[in-house]
Amino acid sequence: MIMSMLITLQTAIADRLRQGMGQMVREVAADLDETGLCGLQLAHGDYSSRLTPGQASPTINPQALARLPALWTVAGGITSSQPQSSQRLRYKANALFTVVVGDRLQIDAAYKGAGVWQLVYAARRLLASQDFGLAINPLLPEKVRPLGQAPRDGQPWSLVACDFSTYWLDEALDNGHWPAPQGDADPDALFRAFGGRLETPAQPAQSVQLNYVPAGAAGVKAQDTVNAPKS
Repeated sequence: MIMSMLITLQTAIADRLRQGMGQMVREVAADLDETGLCGLQLAHGDYSSRLTPGQASPTINPQALARLPALWTVAGGITSSQPQSSQRLRYKANALFTVVVGDRLQIDAAYKGAGVWQLVYAARRLLASQDFGLAINPLLPEKVRPLGQAPRDGQPWSLVACDFSTYWLDEALDNGHWPAPQGDADPDALFRAFGGRLETPAQPAQSVQLNYVPAGAAGVKAQDTVNAPKS
């Protein structure tokens, strides 16, 4: 369910930006890597694009620079999970998404685009507090992080990362049990499609027996059975 929701939400973010941005950008694309966009290398497993004051701005990948102005969505993954019930069968999955915004750093009358900081405003305006009809907490806007600058056509262009966070609830399997998909739309149908171990879905209750014990009585004085209605 985690990966399924990540992909679904990342696609929903890109779709809303694609509709809302109009002609402000050449493209809105999903599932791109901000480290690759900036031409950086991974350092000790962390993205070097997390800039700190005093560091020199990284160089934007020339292939990415040629595609600007553009927006790219990056799924940052599940940042943490916490149990939400005493049985530990439901978990709050906290997720991070980033929209990488690229455009001219400075604009003038000769430039017909919006500029990078106007795109930052537009992305945050379109996405903040949106849930896209999904079972998630509405997107919360987080940090805005400069990623890098590079010249093109004699003008400075810039990439800026806009972070958003959200969470949803994931259901865990009962201890010792296996997936039991109940249809093709069930997320656990993945296990059936690839030959994973399954168990038979639990059958709905057919009837309930009620025993009546009057106060002070030594045993059951009456019984009744309620049958479930036939579908």
